[in-house]
Amino acid sequence: MSAMPARAPRVTPAPLPKRARGHISRVKPLVLDPIIEAIPVAVPKGKASNRTFAFILVGMLVAGMLMLLLVNTMAAQASFEKHALQLELSHKTADRQRLEGEVARAESPEHLLVMANRMGMVPAATPVFLRLSDHKILGKRVAASAGN
Repeated sequence: MSAMPARAPRVTPAPLPKRARGHISRVKPLVLDPIIEAIPVAVPKGKASNRTFAFILVGMLVAGMLMLLLVNTMAAQASFEKHALQLELSHKTADRQRLEGEVARAESPEHLLVMANRMGMVPAATPVFLRLSDHKILGKRVAASAGN
């Protein structure tokens, strides 16, 4: 809970003596007059003709329509560029997928076996391993031959 009362008490100003009331009304203009005079307010003298008003109104309308046309043209141009970039992206994605498929086919064991046979390679009859910790060769080295 707060220390504030639910409703603030109503404060009524104390009535001023008649002499003081007149004194306050004379002080207000004396204080405000220099401030009001210091603010530059240029109010045109006279009245604009209907023709001038119409030219200003039509000019604002034409300027607004030109700005709207410019914005719409720029939006349409951006839309065409976006469409062209989306087409290019789809073509690049298709090319990438095609190339990834070719690489996957070239890395397959069947394809590697066919390519090794074409180059004259033959499978080893007895595998030999190299232990890296002590550089020892495990297994018996036998030259592979095409007859195996």
